[in-house]
Amino acid sequence: MNQREKLLAAGVGVVGVLFVGQMVWSSIQSGFDAKKAQIDTLKKKKADQDLEILKGVVATQRITKLTPQSASKSRELARAEYDRWLIELATKVKLIDPTHTATSSADSRDKDGFQSHKFQLRGNGTLANVTHLLHEFYSKPFLHRINRLDLRPLGAQRDKNPDMLAITVDCEVLSIPTAKDHQPPLKSDPSLVAKSLDEFNKTILYRNIFSPPNQSPAVAATRTVDAVQGLRVDYTVDAKDPDPNQSLSFAIEGDAPEGLTIDPATGKINWTGRELGEYKVKVVAMDSGLPSKSASQLVTIKVNPPPPPRIEPEKFDIASQAKLTGLVSGRQGAEAWVHSLIEGKTHKLRKGDELKLGEIKGKVLEVGANFIELETDGRKWTIGIEESIADAFKRGLID
Repeated sequence: MNQREKLLAAGVGVVGVLFVGQMVWSSIQSGFDAKKAQIDTLKKKKADQDLEILKGVVATQRITKLTPQSASKSRELARAEYDRWLIELATKVKLIDPTHTATSSADSRDKDGFQSHKFQLRGNGTLANVTHLLHEFYSKPFLHRINRLDLRPLGAQRDKNPDMLAITVDCEVLSIPTAKDHQPPLKSDPSLVAKSLDEFNKTILYRNIFSPPNQSPAVAATRTVDAVQGLRVDYTVDAKDPDPNQSLSFAIEGDAPEGLTIDPATGKINWTGRELGEYKVKVVAMDSGLPSKSASQLVTIKVNPPPPPRIEPEKFDIASQAKLTGLVSGRQGAEAWVHSLIEGKTHKLRKGDELKLGEIKGKVLEVGANFIELETDGRKWTIGIEESIADAFKRGLID
């Protein structure tokens, strides 16, 4: 065998070894993958079993917690006790002509052993009775529920009361396997219901069910008003109602200063403070919605002393700065020259002319050699040379 054949034989041998090795490794790897898949399956199965165990623990805890709320394990006792409670319920909510019956003729059990007892309560009443009934029903912590509530108007056929309803309630109560024959008595718990009976009455009975719930008037919580001693207070409560087509009315709540009143339609306060100091009054604004909502404002009225009397500044008299400065004879006759320093001009007057300086008015009657004569409102007065017009006018009033 030559050198070339030896190399070829060696190459074929290496390929064979590699192929056999690959087959062996694939077989080993498949075994590992199968084992891993088996382990993953077992882990998932264990996790599922742990989850079921946890569910069982939680269910046991819930059943233990609910056991006191269950009806008696005894079918007869459960029916008798719940039937007696229904009678008390109908009496408490004042149903008229109430009747009650057990509607399940045989035991009704599910796969876990829970037993259901079904009843029907009938009677007549108003919507107020229905609201009271539902509130009392859900305040009682029995394992019970209402399956059907049927309300039908009786109209004027019942005591001529058109608000009277025929009421039918189908309900059921449960007995659970861990309950006792004689279960401990349960007291009503109003906290199980979201609102008090009064709040439900306001929501259901005293509102327009065809419009959104009524909102309270919008008004500032406090307001300070300044007033002057001896003068009427000028203040009107600024309140607005966010609901359309409603009106507001106003009233005083609690104590108020003597004599203070408020206009119920406008909210205007009517009062005169006679003594200095601060006075507080609580004003309530009420709307006309159903149910009526209100908001209050605490008004603090500060009665201050009246301001000092206003002193009017003395008016500057133009006539005091005007004088008769000359008497001349012109082509058209004698003239009197009155010079006004304030105006910066000279008034040239002849007989019959009008003189007007500030508040002084007069008609020239005569222009003499050293004076002029004027008439104001039927009174005659004269002005001499270099005499102030204001002084001459005052002198004429005295004379």
